[in-house]
Amino acid sequence: MKKLFLALLAVASIGTANAQKNSVLVFGNAGYSFANNDMSTAGKTRTNTWNVTPGVGFQFNNHLTVGIQGGYMENKNVSDVTGAPSTQTTDRNREWQLGAFFRYTKQLGSIFALYSQLDLSYVDGKTENDRVQYVTPGNIYAHSSDNYNGFQASIVPAIAVMVHKGLAMNFSMGGLGFRTISYDKAPTTVTNFGVTFGQTFNIGLSKNFGCHMHKSRMHHEPGMEHRKMKKHEDDEDDE
Repeated sequence: MKKLFLALLAVASIGTANAQKNSVLVFGNAGYSFANNDMSTAGKTRTNTWNVTPGVGFQFNNHLTVGIQGGYMENKNVSDVTGAPSTQTTDRNREWQLGAFFRYTKQLGSIFALYSQLDLSYVDGKTENDRVQYVTPGNIYAHSSDNYNGFQASIVPAIAVMVHKGLAMNFSMGGLGFRTISYDKAPTTVTNFGVTFGQTFNIGLSKNFGCHMHKSRMHHEPGMEHRKMKKHEDDEDDE
């Protein structure tokens, strides 16, 4: 009984892996992160970030998928500083991304899979800054903005949970990233390398289309081989 169970599990695993080969992968991820920093008497800061990243690619074999991906991100940081006078500073950032992705997948049985995805993206965004200084008799307001563009690369490990044929839920909690951008008004270039493991949480869905195309080409009706052999013998008799 144990051997039979292991055999069935192996067959299910192989069937799942083969179902992904030569298929089109469509995915969409969404993420949200926040952070609060209370500096006691000095003030406090609040940061909120959300993003969506859809993509489509072709899975060449049981492991490698290559395609295009894009995304949109918004970030807001509010900083309240106490003192005489007190101030509130709000920084907003909106950004578009477009580029290529490379995904390597390792199947773990018929339900779970691990994968690492490398994203290479061109980025284009806008940053805004609003500052309010609370003074008497009236408050002082200041506003500034700037546009930027550049390049970024990131690699994120994730886990996929199969919920149906070709359909999976994906979960990740950060990764490694490199980024370099240049601003328009301020002639500066900012380059950084970041580690976000455990700082962000992303959840998404992916679907492989055309998983069973290779099976349809191998399909035969019962008795098809027998009918072909019989027809071939009849043709020889006619000669």
